Amino acid sequence: MRSAKLNDNLAALRREFVRDGTTDIREFCYHYDRSSKLGFLWASIKALNALAHSELFIVDDYFFPLYAINKHADNQVVQMWHAIGSLKKFGLSLPHADQSVLKPHTNYDWVFINAENDKPAYADAFDIDPDHILATGEPMMDRLMTTQPENHPGPKRLLYSPTYRPGADGEAQVLNYVQDFIKASQQLRPTWDIYISLHPYLKLPSLSLPSNVHVFQDAERVKTIMPSMDLFITDYSSLSLNFSYFERPILLFTPDYDAYMADCGFYVDYYQYLGAPHFDTVANLVTYINQQVPTMDLDYVKALKAKTFPHQDGRNAQRVFQHLIKLL
Repeated sequence: MRSAKLNDNLAALRREFVRDGTTDIREFCYHYDRSSKLGFLWASIKALNALAHSELFIVDDYFFPLYAINKHADNQVVQMWHAIGSLKKFGLSLPHADQSVLKPHTNYDWVFINAENDKPAYADAFDIDPDHILATGEPMMDRLMTTQPENHPGPKRLLYSPTYRPGADGEAQVLNYVQDFIKASQQLRPTWDIYISLHPYLKLPSLSLPSNVHVFQDAERVKTIMPSMDLFITDYSSLSLNFSYFERPILLFTPDYDAYMADCGFYVDYYQYLGAPHFDTVANLVTYINQQVPTMDLDYVKALKAKTFPHQDGRNAQRVFQHLIKLL
């Protein structure tokens, strides 16, 4: 319900079904931009009609229409969550999830995840029997397995990806962090090329940017440029797990850690699990980049990669497909 075209897990799975050629595949995509309630209602009705005529209905995100019905047992629903790992809490694990008028994340028959050690988090987030959670590896990770870290001419490249925070105050907070980071980044020596990836829901004002700073809101572009990045910085994004595959430095800029812990929380001891250096001021972050990053010990990144990617054979989509085809 958040994209106008298939991508990531769903696109990878579709290729497997097409290759097999024994199933009738229907696609339903809808980019929910929060501007049209009537459009969302009509899309929801169409989605439920598709569900009613499907033996297998596969989603990869929060899907409101699904939670508003009593689903027939013959219509099996599969959740292919769009992010990997189990860092920050989501779904029914969130502190205020029980206050929702309509219980979300219901009616899932099967959930496919990236790693076995993530299973308790997903069981809690989706209130589903752990036996119906299968750690096959996420299909979208097959693409990552075909890439290698890229070397490039010119300045070093840095990708900064702060986590989205809802509401006007949350968006203002993110923008303040971004603006502070852009200003401080001009003290990096030598000059770096700065790439800043922001959530598509964030209302981005007009920004006057230095020539070496590039701000965008495109999840596909993140995947495209990630292999060429020399450094990744985030606060709580699960993209840190993706980036660990390239065994390059990861740093955490978390000025609101205590507040975020109270409002959202984590499934793990966040700092300990990632093992990455963390900073609560952008000045200290920039100083560390200038002085320490060139000679960093990257054992913590390699350890994170090993935890994150137990399946590195590029056959995650095949494994999921083989399970799904047996359900038909």
